[in-house]
Order: sequence, then structure tokens, then C-alpha cells
Amino acid sequence: MADLREYRRRRDARRTPEPVPDEDVPSRRSDQPIFVVQEHHARRLHYDVRLERDGVLVSWAVPKGLLMGPGEVRLAVHTEDHPMEYAQFEGEIPKGEYGAGRVRIWDHGTYELTKWSETEVAVELHGEQVEGGFVFFRKTGAEDAEQWMVRRTGVRAAGPVTVRVDDRTLKLSNLEKVLYPEIGLTKAEVLDYYRQVAPVLLPHLADRPVTLRRYPNGADGPGFYEKDVSRHAPDWVRTVRLATPRSTKGAESADYAVIADLPTLMWAANLAALELHVPQWRVGPRGGEHPPDLLVFDLDPGPDTSIVDCCRVAELVRAELDRDGLRGYPKTSGSKGLQLYAPVQVRAPRRTGAYARELAERLARRHPELIVAVMTKARRAGRVLIDWSQNNPAKTTVAPYSLRARPAATASTPISWDEVTGCTEADQLAFTARQVLERVRKRGDLLAGLHEEPGRLPR
Repeated sequence: MADLREYRRRRDARRTPEPVPDEDVPSRRSDQPIFVVQEHHARRLHYDVRLERDGVLVSWAVPKGLLMGPGEVRLAVHTEDHPMEYAQFEGEIPKGEYGAGRVRIWDHGTYELTKWSETEVAVELHGEQVEGGFVFFRKTGAEDAEQWMVRRTGVRAAGPVTVRVDDRTLKLSNLEKVLYPEIGLTKAEVLDYYRQVAPVLLPHLADRPVTLRRYPNGADGPGFYEKDVSRHAPDWVRTVRLATPRSTKGAESADYAVIADLPTLMWAANLAALELHVPQWRVGPRGGEHPPDLLVFDLDPGPDTSIVDCCRVAELVRAELDRDGLRGYPKTSGSKGLQLYAPVQVRAPRRTGAYARELAERLARRHPELIVAVMTKARRAGRVLIDWSQNNPAKTTVAPYSLRARPAATASTPISWDEVTGCTEADQLAFTARQVLERVRKRGDLLAGLHEEPGRLPR
């Protein structure tokens, strides 16, 4: 398999940032062979799995990636060998070139070899995202010799699993159920994401009543909002009873969950509550509603616009906030747009909404070609909506680090202002659950100081 001629034939070193060696010069990096998985945003998102072998990287394109349950089998198309230098490659392959699109390292590590033949490769991967056994095998009866499959080895879990989370006992069910079909992300992996992100997520949920958005049949199926958890919440889950005057079910009140600790977060994730939505205000120890402590602007791109346009609008909103002595904190919505928080001190619950509306309408008058401040669909084409209405005490915003029910399991992600001003392509600010965890490991919580210096709204 070790042959770089096909690799070089498909690439022009003058046009691509990929490493293109002049000759077949096999190299050995270490005594323990390495692997790398690269997230490749080509015509369709897929994951390139590369194993070191005889001084090159033997490669497969796996459309749905390696996050798989034991016994699960997926397509894995065998591709040309790559040079060892490719293990560090991240970047943008230009349009018109072979494999055009953005490449990011999704996982890397070492592997142990169990079997290597012309038709079957069995390995044990030891990475940060994947750990365990995988068998790549040529598809039986396939006319194309490059049509391979990959199978995850291991024993399937049977039935619910009882686990201990801190001082609570939880029964977790349907752990192998795929909740994100496009990438094969299972319920167990959703639970693990929330477990890992909990240290930075929980402070943003503290003392806020949570509206759960549940997807029991997966992100591509119908979802529903759940506010009242009184029928099924364990007695140790903190709840607060709040009035629901606009309830579509005619209920006068609902018992909302308040997610204050890891066991409660795991309980919610086990309900397939992929999304967590919270208001801009908190409740006190006895459940009383406090005035808002956050101002929020939801920047929603209309037809023919993207998050890139939202970034330009965010810069304008930031300038207005700066002028009023307020500090803006950006995050992605995890869907299509961007959201800005500003910590505030107010006494009247409606004060933040009035300020946000006035600011949004002012910018819409100044920049009518770019911004709209009303929901009317006919006026939104080519413009970004500054949705000020989420400051209404009855409304909620997706919480920082919450997953979204989007095909690639993206999450609402805090970002820096440098990332906002430097954004020129939409996929620069699209972060999957795996990427969010890596960002947190490297950068911590970019919203950690959100509540340290609340500002006062101008009169």
C-alpha cells in the first residue's frame, strides 16, 4: 500500500497548502505507530482516518466518522496513501483543487496493530476522542477495490445502566441510540459531552429555570419543549414553580428544573434534552424571580446572509454598547447566527427589553441595507435581524455550551472578539461538540467573567 505517486499526481504544490514531497521518502516518527482523524469539509463533510504504515499514512474516508457503538458498521472508502507530514496538516484546500475545503484535526494518537492484510486491518486506537478497537475490511463482492467498511469492536450494552454520579444514582437508558444520524453520535456520547463540559456550562445555568428541548427520536426527528418536569423529575432535582400565563396547554404554572449540579445535568441529558434554554434572569433560594442580570441580542441571518454578516452587525452593536458603558460578550447560537450578552444591573424587568429594542431600531435606521429590527419575513432577505425580543422575561435563549439539534452536533460556543472581527467564512465559527471540548481544554470559558462587572443602562 505504501506509495505516494497517486497522492502527488492529484496535487499541485504551487496551488495547495498540503505537504507535497518531491519523492517517495518514507519516514518513521516513533516506535509506536500513530493515527490521525481529520474533519474534512469538502463537498460533503466526512472524516479522513489515517494510520501510519511503512513510513506513509494509509487512509480511508469515513463519511460518518468513528464515533460508533460496538458492532456498528459504516462505509470507509480507501483512498491514496498520504505522506507522514499530513498528520499535522490543517488548513483550507483551495477551490478547484482535489479535496477542496477546510481540513481540521479531529483526533490523533497511537494505535496497536492486531492484523494487517490486503483485505483487513484490525487496530486498537488510543486517542483523545476515540479509544478502542476498529476493523477496516474490504467490502465483499464490491467491484471497486476501494470500497471498504469499518466495524467497531466490543460488546453491546444490554438494557438500562445504573451509574453513580456524585452522590446520586441514575438509570441511563438507550445509550447506543444514535441521536445525531449524520455523524453517528450516540446518546452515550451526548451524555459524555455534557459530563465533560459541565464545569463551564453549570455556572451559566445556575439559578435559572431551564426549558428542555427534547429529541427522543434524534436530532433529525421532531422535538418538543418541556417546561414542567413535575411528573417525572426525581425528588432531588431542584424545581421552581413559575407562572405560565401564555401556556398553550392552559396551565397557570409549571415546575421548571434548575440545573445546579452534574447529576441534574446528566438526568436532563438522559431525557434526550439536547438543547437547554434559559431566561436572562435568575430565581432566588425560595423561587422568587429576580430582575434580569443579562441583556441579550440575538443576531439571526436572513436569506442570502450568514454568520459572517452577523459578525459585521455584532461589531456595530458592540460599538453602541461601548458608548453606553456596557461590555458585550459574543457566542455562536450553535445554529446559524450569533448572540451577544451584556451583564447589567436593573430594577425593572422590562428595562432591558426597552433598551435593546431602541438600540436595534436605531441601527436598523442607520444601516437599512444590512439590518432589520422586525420579524417580518418579507423584509429579512439579505439582512440580519437584531432580535431584541429575547429580553422579554417570558422568553429564553439557548445556554452557552448547549448542543443544538443540527446535523453535525454543533453547540452554542463562546468566542472572542478577535474571532468575530476575523470571520470571513461561515465555517470558521461552526463548532461541533468535539471542537467545543477542545476549545475549553485550551482556552477555558471565554464567558468566565460575564457577571463580574455589570453595567447600568443609560436613562
